[in-house]
Amino acid sequence: MPATDKLAGRAGDPRQEFAEFLRRQAKQSGLKVRDIAEIFEQEARREEDAAADGSRSLPEHPIRKMAFSKSHIARLFAAQALPNPPWPFTLQFLRITSRAAGLTKAEHQERCTEARDLLSAIAESPKVVAAPVPASSSDASSHTTHEAVVALQHEVELERARHTETRLRYALRDAQFLATTLWRIISALRDIICDHDALVARAQHGHASAATLDRLLAETEQALAHRRTAQEEVDLATARIRVLEVTWEQARAEVSRLLMHPEAADLIRPASDAASSQGLLPADLLSQPTLDDIATALDKARALNNQEERTARDLQRSLTSASPLQPDDERAVLLAATKLTSNWPAQQAAVEGLAQGWSGDVEARDALIRLTHADAYPVRHTAAQGLAQGWSGDVEARDALIRLTQDNYQIVRGAAAVALGQGWSGDTEARDALIPLTEDAVPEVRGAAVTVLLRGWPDARYGPAPTVGEMATETGTETDE
Repeated sequence: MPATDKLAGRAGDPRQEFAEFLRRQAKQSGLKVRDIAEIFEQEARREEDAAADGSRSLPEHPIRKMAFSKSHIARLFAAQALPNPPWPFTLQFLRITSRAAGLTKAEHQERCTEARDLLSAIAESPKVVAAPVPASSSDASSHTTHEAVVALQHEVELERARHTETRLRYALRDAQFLATTLWRIISALRDIICDHDALVARAQHGHASAATLDRLLAETEQALAHRRTAQEEVDLATARIRVLEVTWEQARAEVSRLLMHPEAADLIRPASDAASSQGLLPADLLSQPTLDDIATALDKARALNNQEERTARDLQRSLTSASPLQPDDERAVLLAATKLTSNWPAQQAAVEGLAQGWSGDVEARDALIRLTHADAYPVRHTAAQGLAQGWSGDVEARDALIRLTQDNYQIVRGAAAVALGQGWSGDTEARDALIPLTEDAVPEVRGAAVTVLLRGWPDARYGPAPTVGEMATETGTETDE
């Protein structure tokens, strides 16, 4: 049966149907949530390694930028989250599960078509603008908040560990490449010195001019000095490699602990010297420009070595000194979670936690204001609600909400209107930002703006509320950012 026929006549929640579709696909593949998250991580590593060695460039939507943690996939299966980004994540999910299930190409294409239809249904489903619901003070609510903080703590620590491990991996690769280059320079200098020794001996027993002999001796001394410099630099790079290898292994162990799997991508090592060293130096070993080029290369190597040495120390210090976040330090966990740009459901949860438990806190307010610029519109929507819930009357929070009244998404504009009415009733600038929304193209936004103005600014002048006929016939359309 075609996928489009399966969707005919559906009247349920498209999010629930999408979650059920994902669960069926995972069940058929025999993969659990943990298995799927691990395969996503492995594919992200392969993608990054291919980009690093130049064999392939990163796609428009890299896997690393997708939200694929175990907790996020579990929320997808429970219809508590949406894929991020929607189609790229879903396509990668289907590739993994279809391959594990042994589906044919035609069967895989059918699943892709069904997934597209479900995502379209989710995008077209009506979005309701509602005022924020006050947080419950019950024990059950407190327990749920604690569980959310624990989950966010894991997300933050995993993101931090991944970032450190990736930086260490590239620092180690760069150090190995620098050491390889320096060894090649030393080998070339050794050849120059040996050839010059033979030429000096011939010149001393032959009829070479004094000027030629002096030039040979001077170039030999210069080559010896360069070799000493190169040896010093390669010793530094080699010592750094040993430190980075130990530190990188610690970082990999930390990521493996958080992901609960020991596998990690192999380090991309520089090409072997056996491949070919020709072309590194000009054939004319007696020419002064050759030694000048080597001197320039060594200057750059010294500067690079110093810079990479500082970077290695910083990385080692960040791994050994960074204290793990504790669930009891709720504020620190929530603030850190607002920076998980690749996991917008975690950002939403962090916003809700900060608004409920840390209202009035300046740093928490600044975090929510920063998230009003988030790429994911659900985060901007939640941030608007949170600012009204926790920072009513605050001028900077009000200005952020005023800016959101011009957002491309109707649900964000509506939430900003409700928030301004909830926290800034009577404020002139808030009123001036709300009045244009009474002529918004979307009936729900117009209705929210008119209702808010009637309650908070009864004397304000604004357009008429949308009629029942308008509400029934007009449909709001989301504009891509």
